[in-house]
Amino acid sequence: MSKNIDANILEIELDPNALNYLKKKGDVYILTDVQNPQYSYYKIKDYDANLIVEFKEFVDVCKTSADDSSTESIEYTTATFNVTSPIDVKKNNLRLYVEQSGFSSVNDWVKTVKNRDAIPECSTGRKTFYLYYISLK
Repeated sequence: MSKNIDANILEIELDPNALNYLKKKGDVYILTDVQNPQYSYYKIKDYDANLIVEFKEFVDVCKTSADDSSTESIEYTTATFNVTSPIDVKKNNLRLYVEQSGFSSVNDWVKTVKNRDAIPECSTGRKTFYLYYISLK
């Protein structure tokens, strides 16, 4: 997500898988590092449509150690929680949303998130991303 020239517009850049899913189904879940944006209008880069963007949950992500050092073998552990109950962390609950993300697995989905290089090993911490639901008006 990035601010447009107009300060009231947030331009959302979707991975091609998520964009195709949105075009086909009319809604999609996305992961981003943009924290709860409050804009009067949302726009998808290279796609003209009226959108509703709704924050759903926080997503904590960390890398699970792999046997080899290739980036293809990296796996991610996720846990979700919402604003009303941050103590109620749901391990791997991101799987509930993957069917409406345009991706076949949580791992494939997380690999497309910007700033994923900042995701630490599980032994050293977690990075928080944000889960949004986007639908066409």
